[in-house]
Parts: sequence; C-alpha cells; structure tokens
Amino acid sequence: MGDPGATIVWDPRFVDYDFGGDHPFSEASRALAVRLLERSLGRPGAPLAEWVRTVEPADRSLLRRFHSTPYLEFVERAGSYGDRLYLDQGDTPAFAGCYEAAARLVAGAERALERTLATRRPAFHPAGGLHHAHPGRASGFCIFNDLAVAAASALERGLRVAYLDIDAHHGDGVMYGFYEDGRLLDIDVHQDGRTLFPGTGFPKEIGRGDGAGAKVNLPLPPTSGDDALLSLLRRVVPPLLDDFRPDLIVAQHGVDGHWGDPLARLQYTPAAYAQVDRWLVEWSRTFCDGRLLVTGGGGYRPESVGRVLARTGWILLDPAGTPPDAEPLPDEWRVDFFETAGSDAPPTWAEPATTIPSRWRPEHGDRLVDELEAALGRKFRRP
Repeated sequence: MGDPGATIVWDPRFVDYDFGGDHPFSEASRALAVRLLERSLGRPGAPLAEWVRTVEPADRSLLRRFHSTPYLEFVERAGSYGDRLYLDQGDTPAFAGCYEAAARLVAGAERALERTLATRRPAFHPAGGLHHAHPGRASGFCIFNDLAVAAASALERGLRVAYLDIDAHHGDGVMYGFYEDGRLLDIDVHQDGRTLFPGTGFPKEIGRGDGAGAKVNLPLPPTSGDDALLSLLRRVVPPLLDDFRPDLIVAQHGVDGHWGDPLARLQYTPAAYAQVDRWLVEWSRTFCDGRLLVTGGGGYRPESVGRVLARTGWILLDPAGTPPDAEPLPDEWRVDFFETAGSDAPPTWAEPATTIPSRWRPEHGDRLVDELEAALGRKFRRP
C-alpha cells in the first residue's frame, strides 16, 4: 500500500478539554474533523495515514520548557476546587481535571513533533493550537501552550523553528514567549488587534535583542478574505524562510478566519485554507526536508472547523488529491454532526461563500508591506 503520507495525532480523550456547554471553545468540533477524515480515508484510493491514538498527559518537566512552576501548581490546584474559578480574567475557566486535559494536549504536540522529526513527513495535531497561553498565565481559552512547548523542545534539540500562525486572533503567547529568541521566526497573519482580542500583533513588533527581526506581524482589517491572506503569504513567507533556513515549520491552523465565524470578522474560504496547506507542505519540503508540524486552533462554527481541518489532514497526507467541494459528505458523519452540534450537517465539503463586500484592496497590502519593511529594515519583492 505504500508509506503513510503523514502522522495524525488524535486521542479521544482530547475532548476532555471541556469548559462546558455554554463556552464557545469545544474540542468536539475537532473530533468531528477527525471523524470526517477517518470516514473519508476509508474509501478506495484514499491516502494512507499513520495514527497516534493514545497520548498520556505531559509530565511536569516537559511543561516547564515553557511554563513556570508556580503557574503549573496554580492550574493543578484550580482543577481540584469545587467552585468555578477562572484561570485568567474571565475567558478561561478551570474545571475538574483541567490540568491533565491541558497537559494531554501538550503531549499531543510533542508526539507530533517527534514523528515529523523521525519521519520527515507532516504531523497533524488537530486538537492543539492553544497559542494564547503565556508562561505564567492562561489566556483566551488556552491553559497550556502546546505550540510553545513543542517549539521549545525543538529549540532544545538545536533546531531552528519557523512558526506560521493563520488564526484570526494574534498568537501572543508564542510571540512574546520567544520575543528575544532569534532561533524562532514567528510569522503571524491575523485580524487587526485594534478590532479583536488580544489587541497585539502590529508590524512594529519585530522582536527584541537576539530576536530582533524574527517576529513578523501582518494585521488585516475586518472583512478581509482570501485575496488578502494569500497575496501576503505568497509575497512575504518564502523570502523570510529562504533567509532564515529553518529546520522545522510549525503551523497554527486556526479556522476562526473562515467566513461566518461568530468570534471574528475575516472571510477566508475553504479554497484559501487548502492553498495554505499545500504551500505548507511545499515550503517544508523546500526549506526543511519535510519537517512540518500542524495544529488546529481557533474556530467557533462547527460546520467550518469540521470540514476545513478534515481537508487539512487530507492535504497533509496527499497535497494533490482532495475531495472536491461538491462531493457529498458521508451519511454517518452527518449523523455524528447532528448529535454533536445539535443542528443539521452541511451536505458537501464546501458551499458557496456567504460574504459581505471586503474593504481590502491591493494597495492596502502594499501599505502593510511598506510598514513591515520599515520595521524590519528589509525589502520584499513587489508582485
């Protein structure tokens, strides 16, 4: 049958990272993505995946690669309290077993890291992507930062890491966590922080000390869509990777930039996400011998998260052959979706976008790149 095209890390216990039914973040949407991918890979001619299906919580020594001991002890205590306690200012509540649930997600990223380093093929951790957590505090639904721990593990191995974040929200935990570290190149495309949590991620934030010039922020105005995302990535990312020469690419694949997401106001379509996924595979092969770790991330519309992340998994396995937009989804998965989300499932892999006119114009991209060039002290070739 040939070798697997990628490794997918999914332990059903990842859904234990659960803030309750009234909270916007749910790993259940990521579970829907995995079940759709599993069902789709069962048909003739589908690519072969390697699955990691059992992941134990990360131990304290692994978590300490990014998080402080007092914070780890705080989370462990908070999860044992009977009262509802917030781990931050009101977005991230503790729950019984939250320490173990969050630590299991970190271990998932570490397992994915180990597999991509060993096999030199992509590894996918759809339950991960909790990029807001800081060394000493939770933030934005993120208790522990699986991405930052995996990046720190790679750095400890002597590797140079290129981190790409396409979540609608700026990945502040990762950027500030490595703000003075030039071994990690951070490229983050997100909705302008003046209009969305966490209020950070501006072109002038380029790093400090040894990290100066290694932090690259591309904030987009609300209503921006595929043209903004793809034109900026195509223009900026390859020359940055060519200069930096990473040993590993780590990507946070939030889906909250998808049109219709209730917590953000970007308007990406499945076609744009698919193009980014193909570029990730291409860039990893060009610059770092195939080493690529992709996680999930934000996304608060189950119809979007389930289908986009399932297609991401397929593209990582086989960039050339993914189900077409109009292909019907498996009936069994549509039943899963109704039972999980409480609403009717979408019938096909993608449907025509329901968007509003975008304010984005090509000249906006030129101005943003001009601002970035002034901050970094370098030039990017005009398209």
